[in-house]
Parts: sequence; structure tokens; C-alpha cells
Amino acid sequence: MNGNESGPEIQLAWDECCDFLIVGSGAASVPAALAVLDAGKRPLIVEKTDKFGGSTALSGGVVWAPNNPVMKRKGIKDSAEMAKAYLDACAGPHAPGSTAERRQAFLADSPHLVAYLEGKGMKWVHAAGWSDYHAKEYPGGVAESRSLVAQIFDLRELGAWADRLRASARPPLRLYEASALFLYGRTLKSRLTMIRLGWRLMLNRLGRRLVGTGMAVQGRLLKIALRNEAPIWLNSPLVELVQEGDRVTGAIIERDGRRIRVQARDGVLLNAGGFAHDQAMRDRYHPQPSSVAWTMSNAGDTGEVIRMAEALGAELGFMDLSWYNSISVHPDGAKAGNVMDISKPHAIVVDAGGERFVNESCSYVQFGLAVFERQKTRSANPSFFVFDSQHRNHYLVSGQKPGRPPGQWIESGYLFEASSLDELAAKCGIDPNGLKKTVERFNAFARTGVDEDFRRGWYPYNNFLGDPANRPNPNLGTIEKPPFYGIKIYQGDVGTAGGVVADEHARVLRRDGSVIPGLYVTGNSAAPVVGRSYPGAGASIGASMVFGWRAARHAMGVNA
Repeated sequence: MNGNESGPEIQLAWDECCDFLIVGSGAASVPAALAVLDAGKRPLIVEKTDKFGGSTALSGGVVWAPNNPVMKRKGIKDSAEMAKAYLDACAGPHAPGSTAERRQAFLADSPHLVAYLEGKGMKWVHAAGWSDYHAKEYPGGVAESRSLVAQIFDLRELGAWADRLRASARPPLRLYEASALFLYGRTLKSRLTMIRLGWRLMLNRLGRRLVGTGMAVQGRLLKIALRNEAPIWLNSPLVELVQEGDRVTGAIIERDGRRIRVQARDGVLLNAGGFAHDQAMRDRYHPQPSSVAWTMSNAGDTGEVIRMAEALGAELGFMDLSWYNSISVHPDGAKAGNVMDISKPHAIVVDAGGERFVNESCSYVQFGLAVFERQKTRSANPSFFVFDSQHRNHYLVSGQKPGRPPGQWIESGYLFEASSLDELAAKCGIDPNGLKKTVERFNAFARTGVDEDFRRGWYPYNNFLGDPANRPNPNLGTIEKPPFYGIKIYQGDVGTAGGVVADEHARVLRRDGSVIPGLYVTGNSAAPVVGRSYPGAGASIGASMVFGWRAARHAMGVNA
């Protein structure tokens, strides 16, 4: 329904009223709702699925927040100047959605939002050691980490809402602990991490409901929202945005089998994710191959909100990008993330020609960009994760503990096993000569500790994912001891990155640069402020929170 159709003189009839309508329950929803409540007004969060939390709840639950007070309390050096230099180097030239003003707004408000949520009861933990992804490569990077995670959370604190939080299969971890966990006791830090995880799992068997990663972030935020009596509707999809004149004044929401006209007096915030589960949009915008079968985002990530905004004249930006994640797919369709696996010693990733084309220990977004660049000239999606028995005997792979691989992995074709590299190449469909030459060259690098092709192991982030017990380079190890193994690696994602272009207040912009009054956007519904990059762990969640908060404050007249 559009107000222009009836004429501006006709008063629309509303079934429900709020001051600020928040569409979607991802990372930005609670910070935005709290800002509205602070202004003495009424927010309303509407979520189309039966679970609260969006893809954030399924994620690692990390927040990248430059110059934040939690890291400062740890004595870690950062400044606004360092953060700007680093973000500009990562994000590159300014573009719609990643303007100078928008970057500055993100950097300026990141520390304030962290402190604001702490004041509301959020429990942050510094993600120690989780380096900025381009530290040592670009000026202003922080090797000690600008990233935060939530303290482990007990779902019982949510009462009746405990089972309404979107659940992931991850164990109760602070995600930065996973780096040590994947070493499976190779270091003291790894053994202590395993003990802590074992203790949490034992507590869960005794009746606790401890969760970590994205569930801890969203669980804690949901608890704050409930304590502050923020209205939340589940099973309530957005059907249509309502305009009166050129201003968005509300929306039609489907709830309990009927369509409800909801007035949003001060604005509507689109916070409903991207289009990871819409194959038609992936085919239209993404480099190929690109499949819904390779995404790890939540099933509600279907793109209709972006299409609705586009229909109102909104500009779209960076639509070819995703928050990439290297994954493998079991025959039953179950997906395993392999980012930490491929970063360990005694492993490489090669294309169909058997050649390396990227630093296997770089950031997952940088890795994904490299895959699609390679795909232009050589088949690289899927790529092949190649490793030997040294890797298999030391590290977790696809969540499986070291040792003999499960028989069903080999029988199903998920894992290829061979007594020689030639045999492995034949089973995987890799050029055998290319693979042999690549492994010989890589083994020489492993012995000297210097990757002359891609500098793997030179960057702090590489080392965070590596094995400190491995010398001389935590990320390099020879591939020479049979049996040899191979797994197909697909370029999947945890969500799409492109979306609706917004200004520094998160206001939606038309293609001519003008504002669509009353309409705001954040999260994976928005074009990314970080451009064609990913500066550090949690950059997407951090930006989503900041611009959701800024949108609500702007609508309330706080930072107009």
C-alpha cells in the first residue's frame, strides 16, 4: 500500500502504533530498541521467523570495535587516528555505503556503543590475540585485537524466552578460544582451553544451559531487551513498507494469520539480513558458482527486504560480495567450516591444476575474493584442502578429533585418502604434475619457515590460527607423510555483504543521493561500511550494531 495511491489528504487507518519499527532481530535490534526507550518512546522489533537472533545468533558472535574501552582497560594501544588509517587502508577508495562520513561515524561511535551496552548490563570479553586481519600489512592495525565477544551465557536467565533464541550447534565457547581448541592439547593454552570447555559441558549435563559465540551475544542482548520491556513479535514477517507522500510511515506486518498495519511515527529500520538463501539473487549479483547450499546464514535470509527498498528507489551497493567462509559439505548436506583447519601446518589449498593461489591463513573474506579472482582463469570453486597424516594426527578437522578419519567420511566421498600424492590427485580430480610441483615447493618453504609465494605465517593473524609449537613457522609444515588426504572446499558464506546504500545516520539513500525519509537500514541489509574488505573479526556485527544505534538515535533527534 502506498500513500500516493490514495492521495495525501486521506488519513491511513493503523492497527498498531509504535515510534520506531525494527524489522529483523539481528545484532542491531536491541541497541536500536534501547535508544528508543531512552527517549521515552516505543520501539517494536518484528522477526519473521519463530526465533530471535538472526544470523548473529548462528555466528561466532564477535564484535570489531576500534578504540573500545574493554581493550583500553587491558592496556592495548589504540586511537581514533590509528583506526582511521587502518580502516581506510582496508576499505580502499570511498564508494556509496563506504563514504568518508560513514566510516568516520562508525569509528567515532564504536567505543561509545560498547560502553553504552556495558551500562545496560552487557558483559564483554576482550578476544585476546585475535589480531586485526591486516595488522603488520596496513598502518594502524592492532595485533593484540580490537575484537570483543560476550561472556558465556546461561539460557535459563531468559526464562520462557530461552527456547525462542535461535540456536547453533557450537559448544559453549568464546570463539577466540577455538584457535587453541583446534590444537587439541598441543600447547598448555590448548590443554587449559579443553579443560574449561569440558567444565562447561559438565555443568550443562548437570542442568545449566551455557552457550557461547553468537548465542551468548544475542542471549545477553535479549535479556537486556526483556528487562527493559522492549516489545518483540516473532512469526511476524514484513509484507510491505507503507509510504505517505515520499515518507515511509509504517509497514504491513503479517501476524497470527492476519495483516496488521503498523504505524512507525519516527521511522522504520531494516535489519533483516541479506539474500544468502535466494538463489535467483545470487545468480543475478554474485560471481559464479554461488549456491544457497554453501551458506551458513539463517534460513530467513531471503532478500525480500532489500528488494522492497529497491522498489522504493533505494540504491544498492557491493551486491557481488559476501562474508565468505571456506566450507566443506557432507553428503547429507551438513556444512563444516574449515577456516581454522586450512591454516594449520602440513596443509595447503590448491585449485584444479594443483596450484596454490592464496595465503591459506589469511582472512576468510580475503580468501574468498582470491577464490573468485582465480576462478576467472582456473577452476577454483571448489578448491581442494590437501593435508597429510602429520596434520591429521595433530589437529581437529571439520570438528573431528585427531587420529584415524571416520570411515563414513571416506566411504561417502567427503574425504579422499591415498597412499601417494599421485593417487590423491587422481581421486580428487587434480592435475597430478601440478600438485607434485606445488607440494615440493611448499615443503621447501616449510623447512626454511618462509613462504616465498604468499608470506603465510608472516602476519599476526596467520599465527593466531597456527600452531605455536610448530617451528620455525607456526603456519607451515611439510606434506610428506602418508596417508595423504583431500577435502573439497567450497566458497561459502555466513551471509551476503551487499545491500541498501545508507548515509552516516543509516538513512536509506536513493540512486540520486537523496534520502528516503523515515527509512533506515543496517546489518546485512545495508551496503558495508568496510567496502570490499574485512578489517577484523566481527566487523559486520560491529557495524550493524553501531548503525542500528545511530539510526534510532537519529530518528529520536539525538544525533540529528
